[in-house]
Parts: sequence; structure tokens; C-alpha cells
Amino acid sequence: MALTNAERQRLHYQRQKEKKKGVLKHPDSLDLGIPAGDPFHEWFQGQAGGFSDFAQCFDMAGMEAPDIEDDSNPKSLTGEIERSFEDEPDRSPYARGGGALARGEIMVGCLIDAASELARIINEYKRKQINDRLKEIENADLSNANVKKAALAEVVRLQKTIEHLDKQVRWSFPQWKLAGE
Repeated sequence: MALTNAERQRLHYQRQKEKKKGVLKHPDSLDLGIPAGDPFHEWFQGQAGGFSDFAQCFDMAGMEAPDIEDDSNPKSLTGEIERSFEDEPDRSPYARGGGALARGEIMVGCLIDAASELARIINEYKRKQINDRLKEIENADLSNANVKKAALAEVVRLQKTIEHLDKQVRWSFPQWKLAGE
């Protein structure tokens, strides 16, 4: 069965979105020509001034902020990423090295993906809880007029909550990836 033009276009945009999402976890390949005397990790420490908003966000989340104290190349915590690219090291997100700046670029992409996935999981949990409550109301004895009125008001409130959960949100970030990727 042939795809309609709208279906082909939707698949094209979905492939583009997946490609863009994959690039997020790779450092820029363009050489900025940064002088050796001005490395990113030193500039970051000067900007952060000890305890930055970056570190504070992690602290609020109950996590330790990642280190950007030296110019070492990016690497995974467990080593699994490196092992998964042993046969094709050029495809690894760490293939270009890049020091602290590359670590920061990869970190931004990974944090965006992690936040998106956690938001999806929370959304599914809340939907399940709301749907369970709706089923509970549906199965309840609503013979009393006051109970029925309260139950209908609760159903309306829960349905509005589900509509709210159907929405997508967007957050704006300053551009950190260079064009030409």
C-alpha cells in the first residue's frame, strides 16, 4: 500500500528529528582555533565562580554536578559506550576528543534527552493514576445525588488534567552547536 504525501512528509520529519537528536550527543566537529592558553575548563571555572546555577540545579535535584575542572576528553562513566564502538571507533561520540568543551557539548545533549525521557515517564505515571481514578469513579455507587454531583465534578477536573498532559512544552536554549554539522 502506497503512502500518502502527508505520511511520507511525516516520516521525513520524523527521520530528520531522530538525526538531529543523534547529533546532540556529539561534540562540534568544527575547529574554533581556540588558543591553548584559553581552555574551556578555565573559562568555565571563572564564569561559575565556585557554585554556579549549573551546579545549583544538580544540587536541587539531589545529584552531584559533573566536573569541568580539567581539559580531559569526554568518556562514559561505565566505559560501555567506548566498548560498544570498539569495531567502529570513528562513529563514537568521543572519536574527536575535544577536551572539556566537547564534554560540555555532549553533556548538554545527554541532559536534554534525559530530561525528555524523565518527563515522558512522569507523564505516563500521572496518566495511569488519573485513568485509575476515573475507573474508580465509573465503578462507584452514584445513586446519591450529592455523591454523583461530586463525582461528575471530579471527572471533569480529571479530564481537564489529561488534556493538560496532552500538551507538549518547549524550552529555549542559547545555540551551543555550530552550523554545518
